[in-house]
Amino acid sequence: MNLYALLWAVIMSSDREPKVKPDWQPQPEKFEIFPWNRNFETGLEEIDEQHKVLVDILNRLAWHFASDVSRVTSDHVLDELLSYAAYHFKSEEKIWQEALGGSDMARNHHDAHQMFFAQVQALKQDHGTEEERLSELFSYLTRWLAFHILESDRRMALTVKAVRSGLSLEEGREQVDSELSGSVSVMVNALLEIYSKLSSLTVQLLQEKMARHRAEAELDRLQRRR
Repeated sequence: MNLYALLWAVIMSSDREPKVKPDWQPQPEKFEIFPWNRNFETGLEEIDEQHKVLVDILNRLAWHFASDVSRVTSDHVLDELLSYAAYHFKSEEKIWQEALGGSDMARNHHDAHQMFFAQVQALKQDHGTEEERLSELFSYLTRWLAFHILESDRRMALTVKAVRSGLSLEEGREQVDSELSGSVSVMVNALLEIYSKLSSLTVQLLQEKMARHRAEAELDRLQRRR
């Protein structure tokens, strides 16, 4: 069993929320790879609050990688992100299960969560350079989270609310399909494009940082040879 499969199994066996750093707030000199805004709200308070925690950890992770902190610290924050993601996924799936039962929507959502961990593990074990691995990792984390919240989680939450209001699952799905079409669909696509660009800019910052470190290391090597 790989690390993240084990992590998932441990989290699924416990209802305890993982510890995160509650005192971290973005500072003016820092940047956010994923700015939160109300368009990411699902209407389910528990889910929205957990999404905000995930976004905070992702932003802190991006800052750690782009600054001069140790790689050990950065890896610790990545593990924190994955641990909290596992806790959050369990919470989500409990809500979906209670309202939607064993529907294909709930099963597909669970599969998407599993694929998230598999993909992150694959990216961490990639045989490319550290720069390439980090670029792919941040691109994946940002785009996956934006799409998952805007499209998948919002759709699931709206369907849950419809079923709780007394509609059948089929009626609820039809209502939600109608709500998320037209101008709302255009808005979602626009937001996904914006967050894709933010991800690309952050990756560029990471690449510039690593290029500077390589140049400094080479300069130090040359000076030692004198």
